[in-house]
Amino acid sequence: PTVRDSAIPAGEVGAVKTPKGPAADLPKSIAVLPFVNMSDDPGNQFFSDGISEELLNVLVKVPDLGVASRTSSFAYKGKEMGAAEIARELKVSYILEGSVRKAGDKVRITAQLIDAAQDRHIWSETYDRQLTDIFAIQDEIANAIVAALRGSLSAAKAAPAVKVRADTENMQAYELYLKARENFIARRDLSETAGMFQRVVQLDPKFARGWEGLAAV
Repeated sequence: PTVRDSAIPAGEVGAVKTPKGPAADLPKSIAVLPFVNMSDDPGNQFFSDGISEELLNVLVKVPDLGVASRTSSFAYKGKEMGAAEIARELKVSYILEGSVRKAGDKVRITAQLIDAAQDRHIWSETYDRQLTDIFAIQDEIANAIVAALRGSLSAAKAAPAVKVRADTENMQAYELYLKARENFIARRDLSETAGMFQRVVQLDPKFARGWEGLAAV
């Protein structure tokens, strides 16, 4: 089948990206910490981790913005450390942290951008949306971060950073993809993980990242 162009390859885990060229607008670097799962079901942790990784991979595409790798950022999952201390260890200027609460077809995502050097919040927002709006939320967060780093939150809509494309409209397939993706990264029960990716592409044969995940396993 013909597949949609994927915004984020399944095999990409957020490599360290060094800013290139003059950094007049965004001479900054950022680490995306794993978002905290605030759902009643602790099993939804995969969804929180998946959203964090999705945002990381979106920000990697922003010119002149250094992004700490997923491996480095996720090493601080569950650790009781301040943002300034984490930023020093990762050698980044900013920290993005947040939480995710998912209940049925509704999701609440809270994100906050921290200036690690000054140990202060420079932007925060809470999104109460339908699960089908998840890609739009990622887009809004990425654009708000870039606008904040440029010094004008009002510029978020005028100067979008990266357009997040909804590469599937099947939310069941998307959630299963995130769960399978987490298993694959952890190298946990790859036989079961392959079956999960098989189910993903059955649910949406045009979901390119599902095929990429299956190929990776």
